[in-house]
Amino acid sequence: MCVKVAVVGAGSMGMNHLRVLKEFPEEQVKLVGVAEAEEAILQRAVNRFQVAGYRDYQSMIEQLRPDLVAVVVPTHLHAEVASYLIEHRTHVLLEKPIARNVEEARALVRLAQRYNVKLAIGHVERFNPAIIEVKRRLSSRGLGQVFQLHARRLGPFPPRIRDVGVTLDLATHDVDVMRYLVDAEVCHVYAQTQRRVHTTCEDAILGMLRFSNEVIAMLDVNWLTPTKIRELAITGEKGMFLVNYLTQDVYFYENDYSATSWEALRRLTGVSEGTMTRLKVQKAEPLRLEYEDVLAAVRNDTLPTVSGEDGLAALQIASQLLASTQNLEHTLEEQVGVKGERYSARELA
Repeated sequence: MCVKVAVVGAGSMGMNHLRVLKEFPEEQVKLVGVAEAEEAILQRAVNRFQVAGYRDYQSMIEQLRPDLVAVVVPTHLHAEVASYLIEHRTHVLLEKPIARNVEEARALVRLAQRYNVKLAIGHVERFNPAIIEVKRRLSSRGLGQVFQLHARRLGPFPPRIRDVGVTLDLATHDVDVMRYLVDAEVCHVYAQTQRRVHTTCEDAILGMLRFSNEVIAMLDVNWLTPTKIRELAITGEKGMFLVNYLTQDVYFYENDYSATSWEALRRLTGVSEGTMTRLKVQKAEPLRLEYEDVLAAVRNDTLPTVSGEDGLAALQIASQLLASTQNLEHTLEEQVGVKGERYSARELA
């Protein structure tokens, strides 16, 4: 079955979608059109990929009737565009975050269920081969009991992103990956944010998550670091996996059990430095793997790996992280009794 695919949005990420789609064999995928409101950006996409271009995405859908549409527009437009597509019974690959707020996300999930449409959310790190390999090893108890996760997603500020902060734009990647690896839901959150460069939203967050299985996770995400860092450490009773998302490398730092008695070997009695191993990972482009997954869901009438419900869950957690910072500020204001003034931890003690 050849799947007819169109793309809404031809910015930097939209161009990646168009490139990957164009690389599929024509008997598998037919790239039928691209919609983009900005004329110059649209013409660049049309000229590069030799595809029909539209200024209005609704006209494109009505004329071309694609099977699947990738929505790669600013977050505040996600609900509007995706709702239109779903109501026209078109399957959707919607870039993350699923929407700008939980209410919009819930409405999209319900709409997709009502119209029996595939709604996949573009949490592309799920398809990073390094994460796939770590998940396989965690599922086979290669790390034993998992204790902690620590994500670092740092880099310079992208001026093109103005409608959301770093929590919705970047931290949702790590929240989704953590839910996937831990296979549990978040039961408690805490966070602190900063706004140093962004004009309206936070550009740094330090967050803590506690999962229902007692795993603790830390999020260190910002747009303030002058180099791009994408790392995840997973610590458990047998050692630690260290993932580099950018190079798709995975390292295993083994916990060396030096105890010799059977009783000591039966339980965790301490931690010491053991062998470090670079694990073999079959590298591939995550966006290509994501499309293979969504296309298979369309052809076989199965669920995509990252569903609308997954996108909703990641957005709910991110929203709770942001809300926790506001609740802390209110608590401090009540304690000191003076709204608007800020005190150091020493002054509050």
